[in-house]
This record gives sequence, structure tokens and C-alpha cells, in this order.
Amino acid sequence: MALDHLKECSVLCLPGVKPENETVTSLFTEDPKLAFYIAAQKFMPEPPPTGVHPTAILHPEARVHLSASIGPFCLIDKCVIGEGTHIQSHVRIGENTRIGKNVQVETGTYVGATGQVWAWDKRGRKWIMPQLGGVVVEDDCFIGSNVSLVRGALQDTILERGCRIAHGSMIGHNCHFGRETFVSNGVAIAGAVTTGKYCFLGSGSRYRPGIRLGDNVTVGVGAVVIESFPDEGAVLAGVPAKIIKRAHLGEKLTGFPVKPNAIR
Repeated sequence: MALDHLKECSVLCLPGVKPENETVTSLFTEDPKLAFYIAAQKFMPEPPPTGVHPTAILHPEARVHLSASIGPFCLIDKCVIGEGTHIQSHVRIGENTRIGKNVQVETGTYVGATGQVWAWDKRGRKWIMPQLGGVVVEDDCFIGSNVSLVRGALQDTILERGCRIAHGSMIGHNCHFGRETFVSNGVAIAGAVTTGKYCFLGSGSRYRPGIRLGDNVTVGVGAVVIESFPDEGAVLAGVPAKIIKRAHLGEKLTGFPVKPNAIR
């Protein structure tokens, strides 16, 4: 048994799994991974000190909650940053951005970057559409390092509550991600892409402008999504991406975390 080498410790395990060594305490649970993640909260590092680092630059009209933390060498334009939010070092928060409570933005990220949208006239002159919208990041979101989150052209780019954007991803203008959607590392999403709630976008996947994904859609690693998939629970893979199965909430997919049994 893989647990036989353990001694003088406690183990979270499924009912019926018992190490041979009597010095090991078995703590039975139907979901050992979840129990371990909950227990690990006790070892979370101390939160950063509140306030604005002296090297950060804030716009005079920026509204930063007193309990928020702004790290070294940040550039904060005219925006709103909510309670308990932590902005790490070397982050740019653009004008007309609204960030909610308990959001974390990691080093090297730009929230509110300028998108590129244009049209040509008959004389060959290129007319750039001014990016007049903003970015809305709702409560409890996470934005990793080196992420580019482009503001909207007219409407806002929106991350609903609990969204998580992993490191190195690029999000185009006017995108709208439903609650608890996860964007993996190195994902590139063109403008005006909309997802439902509890979607999972695999590492290195790519998305054509304007597509729509339904609730609980899962996209595999490296997939190229060039059409909309509005059906709930679709699992996509390939180039171009196609539906390979349909998954229910609570169903375990290889390589993906189990989602809740119901969409809130």
C-alpha cells in the first residue's frame, strides 16, 4: 500500500483506507482533496499590509479602499479598487476600471489595456475606434501575473464573481465571463467572447471573436474555438474545437477539478 511508509502523522483518506502503521491517524472523509484544501487554509501566508506603497503612483481621483493593498511600482489610473483587494507590484490599473472586494492581481498585469479595432475608408486611411468602455472585476476574482485584460470599446469587459485568470493569458475587449469561470495559463481570447457560468478554458486554447459558450463548458488544452457552443456541459477539444462529450455538474473529468453539483 502506498501509505505503508508513513508514520507518526495524520492522513485524510477515503473510508476503509487504513495505513498499517499504528502511529498513523486516519481521518476518513468522502472527499480527501477538498478536506486537505480546507485544512491548508490554516497555513496561508499573512496578507500584505494595507495601504499604498510609497513607490506606487495613484491618479488624484482614484478611489482605493482603506483595507486594500497597492504594491511597489504600481500605476493606478482613475479607477475604483474595493475592500480587501491586493494589487501586487508593477501592475497597471487603467482608467474606468472597477475592481470589487477581495480581488488579487499579480505582478506584471495590465487591467484596462487598449484594444485595436479599426475600419478602412475608400482612400486607404485606417480609422481606429476609440476604446471608450472600461473593465469590471467583481468580488473574489483572481488575475494572475503577466495578464493583459483589454477594456471595452463601448461596453465594459466583465469578469463576474469568482472568475480566475491564470498567468500569461490575454483577454480581448468586451469579453464577458460568467461566474466562477476559470481561464488557464497562456489562453488567448479575441474580442466580445462571452462565457456562461462555471466554464473551464484549458491551457493554450484560442478563441475567435464574438463566440458564445454556455454554462459549464469545458475546453481542452490547445483547442481552437472558432464557433459558438451554447449548450450547457459541452466538452470541447481539437483544432478546430468540436464537442467530444457532454458533462454534468459534479462529474469528474480527467485533468479538471470537479465542479459543484449545481450552478448557483
